[in-house]
Amino acid sequence: MAGRSLIGDDKIVPAEVVPGLAALQPHWQAIRDELEPLLAAREAIPSLGDISPDHKRIAPGQHWKSYFFKGYGFRSDENLAQCPLTAELIEQVPGLVVAFFSIMEPGTHVPRHRGLTKAWLNCHLPLRVPKGPGRCEIDVGGTMCQWREGEWLVFDETNEHEVWNESEELRAVLFLQVRRPMTRVGRAAAGLLFQAIRHSPFVQDVKQEIGAR
Repeated sequence: MAGRSLIGDDKIVPAEVVPGLAALQPHWQAIRDELEPLLAAREAIPSLGDISPDHKRIAPGQHWKSYFFKGYGFRSDENLAQCPLTAELIEQVPGLVVAFFSIMEPGTHVPRHRGLTKAWLNCHLPLRVPKGPGRCEIDVGGTMCQWREGEWLVFDETNEHEVWNESEELRAVLFLQVRRPMTRVGRAAAGLLFQAIRHSPFVQDVKQEIGAR
């Protein structure tokens, strides 16, 4: 897939080369406004490990919560209805694969892991970032990055990455996974992979847990 990329093969990818991200970014505070009521009752938001058994190793316990909107062509109508502006904005991002609010409680540690394919990019739009003391950062392939509210962090998930929130505050981002801009051959291969994963037990488990359709 790296040889089919139209934007190079860097670990950290400039947000401006990913279609749709620049148009969404100015609305980050309005997206955060829709997130805030959910955070006030976040004990009801499931952990990623509960939603997806495949993620139990990296998301044990209740520290990493995930409020899913869309994934692999499936959608949670109930969650989208709770956040209508966010729902409208993510619909305008080309090549969307996955969209959810990723919420990490104080004390979260996600151990080193890597993703499946270079066909997609992980895009974080930080909405709540701890301002007090304590470590809150992500290591992507040996490059240490900090989130900044309202500024995209985009990276290639096939690089090993590890996350810490050792602060006393939560960290919340709008997490989008989008298709990497690629040549026609690369897009075709990525499309086949998308369909294979869409019908896999991994995705079917998530679909069932969040009541998506």
